[in-house]
Amino acid sequence: MDGKFTYDYPRAALTSDCVVFGFDGETLNILLVQRGAEPFKDNWSLPGGFLRMDETIEECAERELKEETGISGVFMRQIKTFSSIDRDPRGRVITVAFYALINPYLFNRVKVTGGEDITDAGWFPIESVLADASLAFDHHEIISEAIEKLKHEIRHYPIAFELLDKYFTIKQLQTVYESILNTKFDRGNFQKKMVGRSENVTVVKKGTKSRKEQRKNTGVLIDSGEVVSGVKHKPAKIYSFDRTRFERLVKKADFTFDF
Repeated sequence: MDGKFTYDYPRAALTSDCVVFGFDGETLNILLVQRGAEPFKDNWSLPGGFLRMDETIEECAERELKEETGISGVFMRQIKTFSSIDRDPRGRVITVAFYALINPYLFNRVKVTGGEDITDAGWFPIESVLADASLAFDHHEIISEAIEKLKHEIRHYPIAFELLDKYFTIKQLQTVYESILNTKFDRGNFQKKMVGRSENVTVVKKGTKSRKEQRKNTGVLIDSGEVVSGVKHKPAKIYSFDRTRFERLVKKADFTFDF
């Protein structure tokens, strides 16, 4: 390459890879694409590709995801950079990995748009992906790192709601948390934390006797007043996330997503 500020030395290529988590309403899954070209032809891999000269690494991740799966405009955060020397048989390639979160509405709208480079795309349960040793490149390692990142961030930020439609049930929200954190929560305690609960509070005012008042403690969900229809058992209530209330409570240090 000729230019005033260019140097004649070997250069590493740069790529982006996306670990896309999707919730279908019952199960948390990971989106994989099947490679149509070498290396690792016919193997499953993460959506991703090489950085262009006129884009940022974030723009690269968004473009590759849209080109290969048709998905765009989703919640996305950077995981870390992967730079093992032998991670790509084509040469010295460094990748910046991101995770993305897909709600049930988008879950069934994934389509293969990558031409000969990508021959198929599909959703796979997290457990089966982690057990698959045939994934291309170092994508097994990237997925493991993405899950650890997600476990940390779901305890501190309201990212679980990016995996849900605007309206959802407590069971769906709890399933998201349990799938990511790989643990089980008591249904009643989980609901009390998210919805809030009434409790007696002792109030003391100057010049008056103390008295008890019933107040509702912190919660970040809004009861829509609707219930799930078409079920034989007692229908579950439908909620939505109150971001304004959440931000107000965080400023007062009255709420955390940690359990």
